[in-house]
Amino acid sequence: MADPAKTELPVSNIQHVFERLRAGKPVIVTDSSERENEGDFIVAAEAITPEIVQFLLRHGSGELCVSLPDEVAERLQLNPIVGPEENTAPNQTQFLIPIDHKDSGSGVSAECRAITIRALSDENAQASDFVRPGHIHPLLAKQGGILRRAGHTEATGDLLHMAGLKPVGVLIEILSQEGYGMADAEELQAISKKFDIPIISTAEVIRHRYISEKLVHREVEVPINTKNYGTVQVIGYSVEHESQQPVALVWGDLSSVEAPLVRMHSSCFTGDLLDSLRCDCGDQLHMAMTAIYQEQTGAVVYLPQEGRGIGLIPKLKAYVLQDQGYDTVEANIQLGFKADSRDFTVGVQILKDLGLSKVRLLTNNPKKTDSDVYTGFDLEVVEQVPIVAPPHKDREFYLQTKRDKMGHILPTTPAD
Repeated sequence: MADPAKTELPVSNIQHVFERLRAGKPVIVTDSSERENEGDFIVAAEAITPEIVQFLLRHGSGELCVSLPDEVAERLQLNPIVGPEENTAPNQTQFLIPIDHKDSGSGVSAECRAITIRALSDENAQASDFVRPGHIHPLLAKQGGILRRAGHTEATGDLLHMAGLKPVGVLIEILSQEGYGMADAEELQAISKKFDIPIISTAEVIRHRYISEKLVHREVEVPINTKNYGTVQVIGYSVEHESQQPVALVWGDLSSVEAPLVRMHSSCFTGDLLDSLRCDCGDQLHMAMTAIYQEQTGAVVYLPQEGRGIGLIPKLKAYVLQDQGYDTVEANIQLGFKADSRDFTVGVQILKDLGLSKVRLLTNNPKKTDSDVYTGFDLEVVEQVPIVAPPHKDREFYLQTKRDKMGHILPTTPAD
């Protein structure tokens, strides 16, 4: 099969995608190569027919699911299969209890599945209309949609909502018909041409949503004189659908330079406040503030996502495991988390709120520079600026793990 990175997928106008969905026809949505790197068929649940179900099963061949917003899941009393702490799926997809409509017979045939799917989109449907377990897998879309989670579940609801349809939609992964994996870019393009189905990426959906809406809102701005970093303008933000309160620290006039120096920093209680030698977080934060202060223009976006997104208490538990011989990646995984659960979407929205379109990013982490979320938000990282903390024996193993297992750009031997 062709290398998907070497095959250009056609770019569809989002208005054409909306027209297709309004006509009750499927579209193909692709996600980032850094995520699942797959294409899914998506179609409005309210327009489903047995013929469409048959097409999706035959040419998609993945897991037939239905994306639902909170209000529908609550009305139909659809609970998660597992709780948040037990959800160890790579992308934390929120599978709800599988169901069939009570009038769908065995629930298996294309006709039976169509009955269940149409009922899920019926605003008058009630929990008693369905039997559990069944053959249709509802998925709970994250509040805030694709701006908070760049997955097919959220893309489905967002596209339908923007098209003026009910945000309840069918999605199914497109498996390769030539091999044993997912359909690559060449196969997706062939399907698109054969059946006249437009293709759109999650990055395009993000871009379209960002034109008219955002999740972050400025709540307060205040200048603060500091001991070592001059006067800093501190901007506090609220985030819709979440309790987190990120802040931006701004030096100078960001519009005065084409690409100001920027640091997106995830909170680290032990490193930032205690100068812990277990990690390089505190050093990176203060090195970044020093570099920006010296240039007199730039910003630090401080994101409350402790322990690479797992929270302070789990992070401390991970420290206990590290003392038993696990490295930082193994400890997170042992606790049931991904090696890095952070989400930089809020940080990117803050950078856009600050009026930035080009930045020089202080980071050693390729994840912060390579993600297509920047393309979705029309933000370009024009330079990755290294920020290597001084070597210390207490964190040598930690830095080696970041370099060897997480791809951070760090010296071969931290002590060099």
